[in-house]
Amino acid sequence: MNIFAKKWFYKNPGSITHNIAENVRQSFWSSGLYNIWIDSINNSAPYKVQGHHNSIEFEMEWQPSRWLKLRTTKNNLQIQNHISWMLEQKCNISFVDQNNHKIYEWHLEDFDKRWRELSGNPIYSELERIN
Repeated sequence: MNIFAKKWFYKNPGSITHNIAENVRQSFWSSGLYNIWIDSINNSAPYKVQGHHNSIEFEMEWQPSRWLKLRTTKNNLQIQNHISWMLEQKCNISFVDQNNHKIYEWHLEDFDKRWRELSGNPIYSELERIN
């Protein structure tokens, strides 16, 4: 388990909106991704934050120790790779949604169930299983 994601992904990040955003933001900054800003949207599971990195907007949503979803307005391999490094796991799935957002998902459990949900839905394009 990577120490940078320990406070907010591998453990319950709490219910105080400011603290959730601060813990996620600090984990990125402490691990070397400085040009990122994050604010919290949802303070209960599934947790949700939004922000920007290099002028690219993104959202992250997660269920602690189960899954994480990154949604970006443009393809952003730097943040995707950084999250993979922090979670010590490559993303399992990537696709483009009906709003033309690039989605990356990491699943620690129920991966096959999620794959079946996505692969049968025509609103998603460029669906890729990565494992």
